[in-house]
Amino acid sequence: MDTTRRTRPDDRPRRPSAAAFFDVEGTLLAVPGLAGLSGPLGRLWHPPVLAALHAHAALGHLVVLVALAGVADLAPIVRQLAPDAVLCSRPGAPMVGQGKGYAARALLREHDIRARRCYAYADEAADLPLLAEVGHPVVVGEDPVLLRHARRGNWGRLPGPSRARGDAASAVGGASTPG
Repeated sequence: MDTTRRTRPDDRPRRPSAAAFFDVEGTLLAVPGLAGLSGPLGRLWHPPVLAALHAHAALGHLVVLVALAGVADLAPIVRQLAPDAVLCSRPGAPMVGQGKGYAARALLREHDIRARRCYAYADEAADLPLLAEVGHPVVVGEDPVLLRHARRGNWGRLPGPSRARGDAASAVGGASTPG
């Protein structure tokens, strides 16, 4: 697990009461991978998920990016979003599957945050361990495995990148709205 922290200019010592985890590839960004990305990220953001990230940040929640990519590939995203922490792959230790769940749990312990107050946003069955670690999981898109879990557990839902239309703020609603 690589946890890279970035300090925001307005940072003051604070103890967040909740955290929000955002899978990057295919969830926060409307692309499945970061290899070869260059230039502005503007059109690559998935508006409903980006709006949720900003809403969590405004509430003072710990904002955490979770990615298969490594630190170098995430640098442009980290520069733009200034998350509180990044959980990502490092040589010989990819951030995938159960590793995402373990990393999220460790970060919550480190910050003494109760999992039931936390959120996670993800788009594929491989992200189930991350979603299972929080009290408010949000399925992004139409993965059939995640949708089955969402129906059983009354999880939040957001449209996937291919279906995202209109105003980002209106797309964030219902069970997926932080609060």
